Amino acid sequence: MRISALGGACVLAAGLAALAAGLYYDQHHLYEWTHFAQSSNLTRGPVEAQTAKIFTLLGAIASAFGAVIAAGSVALARLGGRTGGWVLRLTSVLLLVLMLLVAVVIAIGSVTGEDPVAVIDTPLWLLAAEWAALAVAILGAGVATVQLWRFVPAYAEESA
Repeated sequence: MRISALGGACVLAAGLAALAAGLYYDQHHLYEWTHFAQSSNLTRGPVEAQTAKIFTLLGAIASAFGAVIAAGSVALARLGGRTGGWVLRLTSVLLLVLMLLVAVVIAIGSVTGEDPVAVIDTPLWLLAAEWAALAVAILGAGVATVQLWRFVPAYAEESA
């Protein structure tokens, strides 16, 4: 097992844990940062705010779950030999693909669609921290994926 692959997977787990913490803090304070634009439908704004809170909480739970899975895969790869290595390979690829899909959906969704009634003024430092944590997790998953899916003959790996 390459040390850089394990390090990348550890960075993946740490990035997801930081993202989970940021998202949980965000959803906890969401109502403090929300104001409502004028709308003919008085229930639309509170419903949008509640929906944002629920999806942010789901994102925090999913990020924490991904961090636990990544950390468990690192431990299994370190202790489990060949099977653990394959578990870490599959975990790093799946988490990388999921994080890239979520990042693309969020980026596209933020520039398209209609203006919301519930305007959430999340502090810039928190948005930057959440995006940085996602970038760190993607970087860690990318490093782990590249290192783990590079196949070399067994005798060349043992001599290195």
